[in-house]
Amino acid sequence: NRTGSIGYEKGEGYTAVSLPYSGRCLHFLVLLPDESDGLAALEKKVTPELLNSCANLAGREVELYLPKFRMEPPLMKLSEALKQLGMPRAFNDPPGSADFDRMAPRRPDDYLYISEVFHKTFLALDEKGTEAAAATAVAMMRATSAIMEKPKPVVVRVDRPFIFAIQHRESGACLFLGRVNDPR
Repeated sequence: NRTGSIGYEKGEGYTAVSLPYSGRCLHFLVLLPDESDGLAALEKKVTPELLNSCANLAGREVELYLPKFRMEPPLMKLSEALKQLGMPRAFNDPPGSADFDRMAPRRPDDYLYISEVFHKTFLALDEKGTEAAAATAVAMMRATSAIMEKPKPVVVRVDRPFIFAIQHRESGACLFLGRVNDPR
């Protein structure tokens, strides 16, 4: 429960509220559909333009009740996507093509290549505020022996079906964007 002047806007079929972080550079944005089953319809309306229009909502006195939640999506493996985006050599595809000589001198039978890239996010919301993090880990391998580093886990939280974002106010860019289907 929070009462005070926060960013507020009533849109068509939804209400937007934003809570600034200290420094006011970032804020926690909630897009709440008017109807309890309106999340799917609201998701269809969410565009870069809509999110940008929410970057600097006008302040208004609001009594806001936010649920506690924690979200920790599964670990994502990004190597296949990165290969398709144009960096197969870094993953030693084709074999022998990886070149990390500036990190570790290459020998014909002993060289480094990226074996996998992991990405993990987490968000938590409680009475103390929000905590969010994202981490990406790159696991390297030697062509002669495998050395894998496990990524450190990251954490996340939310309530009633809604969309949320952690947004950079000046640019409108969303650092995090998600939804909560069942906030219990």
